[in-house]
Amino acid sequence: MCRNKIVILAIFLLGKVYGQVTGDVFVLNKDRDMFYLHYTPEINNNVLYDYERISGKLGFKPIFLKKLTLFNTLGMDYHSISFGKESPSFLANKEQYYNVNYSLLAQYRISRNWSINTLIMPHLVGNFNQKITVDDFKINGILFAEKRFNTKNKNTYFTLAFGLGYLTLSGENTINPVVNIMGNIKNKISFAIGLPNTYVKYNFNDKHSLKVLGDLNDFTTRINTRVIVNQPDYQKVKRSVFTTVSVGAEYNYWLNKSIGVMLRATYSLFEKYEIQNIDDAILFDFSSPSKAYLSVGIKINPFR
Repeated sequence: MCRNKIVILAIFLLGKVYGQVTGDVFVLNKDRDMFYLHYTPEINNNVLYDYERISGKLGFKPIFLKKLTLFNTLGMDYHSISFGKESPSFLANKEQYYNVNYSLLAQYRISRNWSINTLIMPHLVGNFNQKITVDDFKINGILFAEKRFNTKNKNTYFTLAFGLGYLTLSGENTINPVVNIMGNIKNKISFAIGLPNTYVKYNFNDKHSLKVLGDLNDFTTRINTRVIVNQPDYQKVKRSVFTTVSVGAEYNYWLNKSIGVMLRATYSLFEKYEIQNIDDAILFDFSSPSKAYLSVGIKINPFR
């Protein structure tokens, strides 16, 4: 589908994924936050709907087993969509969805510079107002190899990762190639370019850093109440799909060596919210004009 091609291309060009795909993948260890809490408030400038998000993640200390290292992460996302007067009557004034997720990254080191990695990402997504069903449970995964390239400067190195991912994108499960190049240059510049994460960060000093990034916020959830839409064929509603592709910048200020605050400004290049029937056909399409989002947050990173 053309829509899926747009989403996949957006991931390759822009990177960081929220919603269905969880866990920090293809992020340098020095850039991986052990804990973060981000809040994106409603903008209140859309006649169709306004969007609000809270995202949190907690990473645990890695487990080292000879050549095998395990990374465990727990996360939760809150998505809120407030509808305007033009929305369908069967929808509540505010639809609230939750994504409870877990990610396990297993890294097996073949040699000093080669490793084989498996990422498993189960998640439970829905409004949880009624009984949870099997349809609310999803699982994504990525299998990839990683090669590190060292330089004469110990603070400069590059990493190439490649493999396959089973991801939920724009409401559909797809198998996609995974390619990513990461690097650290003299502890001043760090970057990741490719799928599924892209960013470039510049460290001014120990207190200030600026990151240019892409953001793909994509989630799919079942609508628990099986209502019938007043259309000629009286079709049943099955699920909602929300997709936003944005670019922007993030400023980080570190209060001390490990604790920092974040301010992020992004601008959506593509945004769509859909209601689909049991045949995955679109019943309602809330196309939205491009707009700005502002997020604030707190983070903990003892590795930087």
